[in-house]
Amino acid sequence: MEKMLKLHSIIPVAMTLLIAVLLSESAITLVSASNYPRPFRFHRLQYYVQLDVRSPGISTRFIPPINTTRSANFGAATLFALNVTKDVAPASQQLGAVRGYTVETSYLGFPDSALLEVAMVEYDDGIYKGTFQLQGLAQQQLTELAITGGSGSFRGARGYLVVTLVVDQLPTRTFRHDVTFF
Repeated sequence: MEKMLKLHSIIPVAMTLLIAVLLSESAITLVSASNYPRPFRFHRLQYYVQLDVRSPGISTRFIPPINTTRSANFGAATLFALNVTKDVAPASQQLGAVRGYTVETSYLGFPDSALLEVAMVEYDDGIYKGTFQLQGLAQQQLTELAITGGSGSFRGARGYLVVTLVVDQLPTRTFRHDVTFF
């Protein structure tokens, strides 16, 4: 009987200890870093890109077109490095930069010209900080670019970006980027 009483007093202590160990292990799992964090999802960002056609932020035709007799300006390319701002005013808070290139994709006989754009957005608004990559066709009517990855806060990012021209008063053009991550 005495052994039975000792066993009954040990079981609650052992159970409490077991529960404490399990809880501490789950807490460590919840807060520890991982080589495979969850992808950046379900967020929307909006910012502005300032383009001054006089500035050294854009170069014209660093690659000449391929055979202009058959393909118009196909292959002509431009490098760019543009500021990203919080608001439409060029002097508003700078959030980063967009750096990339475009390659003209037009052919003779097609009225519309399109540009293949590949770019990296560096972004830091104090909440999100990192880069995300873009690619797609930049067109005069609707430009929608795919988000193909990211780093920092945007690690594993996927989504799309819609570009809208909001100011067209040369020498400055300002574009709004509406970004949707999913």
